[in-house]
Amino acid sequence: MHPKATVLKLPLPSTALVASMLDKFMLVVILAVVSGLFFLSDDHRFGLVFLREGVIAVSLLAVAYVLMLRRGELDTADWYLLAMVGALFLMPPIFAYLHYHQPLSFGFLEERRTLLFLAYFLVMASIGSRKGYGEIDLENVLMYLFYLALFWSVANAYGWIPRNSGFSFSIHAEQFEKGFVATDTRFETRFMEGGFLVMLYPYYLAVRGKWLKMGLPILLLALYMLYINQTRSLSLVIGLTFFWIIVLRRRVEQVNISALIVVPVLFLLGYFAYYLYAYAFHDPVFFYDFQRNREFQVMLGETLSDFFLPHGAVSLQFAGGFLSIYGINMYVSDVGLVGLLFKYGILLLPLCFLLIMIAYFLYLKYKNDFSIIFMALLIANFMLIPFGDILGRGAEGIAVLIILTRLQGVSYEHKYIACVRRGWSS
Repeated sequence: MHPKATVLKLPLPSTALVASMLDKFMLVVILAVVSGLFFLSDDHRFGLVFLREGVIAVSLLAVAYVLMLRRGELDTADWYLLAMVGALFLMPPIFAYLHYHQPLSFGFLEERRTLLFLAYFLVMASIGSRKGYGEIDLENVLMYLFYLALFWSVANAYGWIPRNSGFSFSIHAEQFEKGFVATDTRFETRFMEGGFLVMLYPYYLAVRGKWLKMGLPILLLALYMLYINQTRSLSLVIGLTFFWIIVLRRRVEQVNISALIVVPVLFLLGYFAYYLYAYAFHDPVFFYDFQRNREFQVMLGETLSDFFLPHGAVSLQFAGGFLSIYGINMYVSDVGLVGLLFKYGILLLPLCFLLIMIAYFLYLKYKNDFSIIFMALLIANFMLIPFGDILGRGAEGIAVLIILTRLQGVSYEHKYIACVRRGWSS
């Protein structure tokens, strides 16, 4: 970015900023919409039809607007984000076509959720010029979102809001049959959409050191994970994120962030070495169940035999997905690192590099509450990468964190400089 594009205002305590009720209401609404809370769920039982696709379409228009008219305002992290999203969206459909002859339309439909990273550009282009969000304002906004997400999740999980009756395009027709019973009783009331909003408020209170105020939110978060989300690996990620938040907030000026980003690299290498051992000696991976071990054997075997060439992913709407090819249903997100290697091959490394560098640049530039949360969340996810897909499934949450990092600006321990780049809030 050109140095003359930044205007440094006088130092001002962040607590002195007070947003209007309209500004706070707009931020609550926009974050609730782009966070995935009201999106149609994967099983189609919950949420609003085509809301996700609508957000993606408007986000693409926002990106086009920014690239044509406000290109000079983009910094390194923005360009890295655009490069990462382009690769995530384009590569899997192309390689799935080459490997399995899956039509590109099915592949792009399957990968559309990765475009939700671009919601960052939509929000910043629409409200980025509003610079009145102080510490109290952001805390209030996150509190409103926390209770809204909890209410919406509970209301959907326990049937207070009627579940969707069925769609002609649904691939989960059994979910809509009368008397349907989940195969796993844990999941009878499961609701996963927009769960990041439930975690974000406790994260923010932790990074601000408001331990007494965290009591009720932490209790409600625990109940949410136990009875609503019901995902054990995510519970571990939350615990590790809190740990790294505490470490980073106490040592924000002393931590060598360049050394810290070695942590994801070490965990990637460590897990991969264990995977090779388990595959070579036909041992089951001890933290996977029987089905995931079957997926692991197939995906790692295909990855090694094809010398780490990407395979992409086959949509369930195309000939029944991987079942028609390998004889078992496989979901690349189920087995984390192995699924990502199968999907992206050797190109997983530059994709991880781009994501790490986005968090790195934002942390170095701002060192504010949300850049700390972003870095802590990233490290926690890489430490538990065998259980999840942060490159695809975490798009909405990462977009929200980047938005809040930009809106808060340089504001840690009441050291504040508002950086205004031609209308963008930094």
